[in-house]
Amino acid sequence: MSAATVYWDPTHKMVILKEGVLETEGDAYGFLNNTLNSTGWSVLEIRAGYGKTQETDELTFFLAGYLEGFLTAQQMMHHYSNMFPQLIHDNKTLSLVQDFIGKQDSWVREQVKLNKSTDPLWAHVGFITSQMDGLQAGVADWAKKQGKKPLSKFEVQFLNAVGDLLDLIPALNPSHPRLVDFKLPGMGHCSALIKMLPGFENLLFGHSSWYTYAATMRSIRKLSFSSYPGFLVSLDDFYLLGSGLMMTQTTNNVFNSTLYKFITPKSLLAWQRVRLAHSLASTGEEWAEIFSQYNSGTYNNQYMVLDRSKVKLGHSVEDGALTVVEQIPGLVQSSDQTQALRLGYWPSYNIPFHENIYNLSGYRKMWQEYGEDFSYDLCPRAKIFRRDQGSVTDLASLKHIMRYNNYKKDPYTKNHPCKSICCRNDLKAVKPTPGGCYDTKVTDYHMAESFRAEAVNGPTTQGGLPLFRWANFNNISHVALPSFYNYTFVPMEPLLFSP
Repeated sequence: MSAATVYWDPTHKMVILKEGVLETEGDAYGFLNNTLNSTGWSVLEIRAGYGKTQETDELTFFLAGYLEGFLTAQQMMHHYSNMFPQLIHDNKTLSLVQDFIGKQDSWVREQVKLNKSTDPLWAHVGFITSQMDGLQAGVADWAKKQGKKPLSKFEVQFLNAVGDLLDLIPALNPSHPRLVDFKLPGMGHCSALIKMLPGFENLLFGHSSWYTYAATMRSIRKLSFSSYPGFLVSLDDFYLLGSGLMMTQTTNNVFNSTLYKFITPKSLLAWQRVRLAHSLASTGEEWAEIFSQYNSGTYNNQYMVLDRSKVKLGHSVEDGALTVVEQIPGLVQSSDQTQALRLGYWPSYNIPFHENIYNLSGYRKMWQEYGEDFSYDLCPRAKIFRRDQGSVTDLASLKHIMRYNNYKKDPYTKNHPCKSICCRNDLKAVKPTPGGCYDTKVTDYHMAESFRAEAVNGPTTQGGLPLFRWANFNNISHVALPSFYNYTFVPMEPLLFSP
């Protein structure tokens, strides 16, 4: 385990780093437990702003970013090596992305300068940019100590904007070879299920990420800031927040490329707006309102925001308990879907729920062209969730459905290993690729109260499916990743603070 504490030296305006110690009087302190190979996950936990010196919010966020960058620098470099070739295939695309990201960053910093004293939203955007600056500085200082080349500012921005790039790249360069497998019938970007037991005895919350297996350098991040509730537990698209909100998401495609005209660098990227909403919202409605501002039109997702304060187990589920938010370029739409929760469950599987979003993004046309794979009600995962969600009664059965893949026998999958809850694209008979469902995270009402969850990394092996091995796909960059994945669910909980 790597631990460190950082202090700010106001006289010399520099960071003082003390490695190997957790000093609670420090401006920020934390640790990285690199257990990726043994458990499938690394664990990062940082606390900032609780020390003996009261620093400004901007400085507190900078120091938290610095500590994260220093502790995770090697992992960030490995992750960049694996993700860059997945997304950038030529110099033209790289140049276009660099130009857009540079312009967007400049616009954001200018808006912060102009508005931070009068608008809490822009003040908090300033904290996020300070944290990013700290992240880069921490990586740079680690690299200098190791005699290695540091990640550039763009490379750090790239890692944070990977989701946004899925839409930004085809928008900037229509001739770019798109991530075709993620646009074809049967392929998506994640499955999610929120389940309310029949007597409101418990609320269950599960998410399985889908993308390239090259993205399996996984970590759980627990960040605590004294001045803001912020996000305290983050496992990719799975957040347990200090405000009592829980959030997860699945990604929707944009098949209607005319929408890309709404994408502009004078906007906030999705990852930035998610951070803002997490930090400033106390209800699902507020989350949707904050997230919808300065829409970049990139990383177009369905977000599910659950407000635990509206759920009274064994008694009632109040309006506002579940807010569903969907984005396309030019539009963010949200609605209260608590009634679905009262009736038992809310599933999510990469097809827009709101009819307007569904039609504008081109799904209706895809349905007409390719059939029910693009139907909200009749796609394979909709059918499987509808059929099997009744068997979900506890954490064990939630884990089972979120890892489910019985493609050889299930009539709804039609022998396609990706038309299931936990896709295995590497098992396709023709042109297999190392992508699909590569993790699952689960929690329930009681666990979420104390920021606890359980998570497993790697493709599903349920029902005797073979382990995924990188030896079968050595042409794909997988620096520092496990050679095969045979992990089980592991508990995740904060160590540096007691909720």
